[in-house]
Amino acid sequence: MSEATDTVITVERRDVTGSSMAGKLRREGKIPAVVYGGDKETMAITVDHRTLQDLLRQEGGENTIFLLKLAGTKQERRAMIRDIQIDPITRKYKHVDFIRVTRGQKLTVSVHLELTGDSVGVRHGGLCNFKSRELDVEVLPREMLDRIIVDVSELDLGEHIRVKDLEDKLPPSGKFMEDPERIVVSIEIPRSSAEAEAEEAAADMVFGEQSEPELIGRSKDDEAGD
Repeated sequence: MSEATDTVITVERRDVTGSSMAGKLRREGKIPAVVYGGDKETMAITVDHRTLQDLLRQEGGENTIFLLKLAGTKQERRAMIRDIQIDPITRKYKHVDFIRVTRGQKLTVSVHLELTGDSVGVRHGGLCNFKSRELDVEVLPREMLDRIIVDVSELDLGEHIRVKDLEDKLPPSGKFMEDPERIVVSIEIPRSSAEAEAEEAAADMVFGEQSEPELIGRSKDDEAGD
């Protein structure tokens, strides 16, 4: 469960928008944001940078449900983070989308996957390929997930776990918003050194059979005639 209703995040209304104002806010330690959903109008707001960091450090991370309070008013509403934009160079927060949480209304969230267990296939020399580290799940707020534990203990060489194999780990209201056949983790058989050498030899033969291009020019007889 990722609900922390004792956590209160106080935000301020943002009346002036635009890139120049957004840059000014970031320099002041505030992050431009919006809150939407819950059959209410979208509101431009700002959230303190440190407050956002503290929220993300909680066990539920981005999926934590908290009480969002508008400074200077009595307005407050349960909410959660819907999206965070991060600068690819500085890695600082650029913008945050909050979504109002309504009881009885399902939300779609990204749930992190965590592997556990000592795979049989890995003990036999296989390689564990963790293909999907998070999956989108539709779920009621009261049954929000922090993570899904994926046990790979019984996976042998060449075996895998698909999305549909994890359905029993969801709460009653949960539903994966992914292709059921999508592979989450697999135990791959490593290529032997002999197979690798055989592939390299075959490639060398293909390139070796290619003759050098014929140069078009005068023959030796022509040169002798000159």
